[in-house]
Amino acid sequence: MNAGPASGWEESGELDDGPVVGARRRRITRIAVVLALVAMVLPLVLSAFGVARAAAANACAAYVGDLSLLDDPRVEFDLFAEGGPGWLCVAVSPSGTSTVIGNLGLMPASPKPAAPGREA
Repeated sequence: MNAGPASGWEESGELDDGPVVGARRRRITRIAVVLALVAMVLPLVLSAFGVARAAAANACAAYVGDLSLLDDPRVEFDLFAEGGPGWLCVAVSPSGTSTVIGNLGLMPASPKPAAPGREA
């Protein structure tokens, strides 16, 4: 079938592949998508951080409890720690001296009790 000027169809040689919506609307849509992703991921990150901090505090308290000379266990998160990024167990002596007990890792677990007959 011949589609010429008589049938009302003219070929311009151009394809209409342009965006259906404008640049401003695309920018607003992208911003909304990024905000929605942040709103979904942020609670997960904060929850994981809280769980890891509580586990690190419990593990550190157990380790420091075994050392009778040290008091006041605390944990600190360090990205550039000697053993890699993770939670550091720090014990403070009654004289105020801080001692790093060890690196507990990113997601610390409770310490396992020593086997009978073996010293930890």
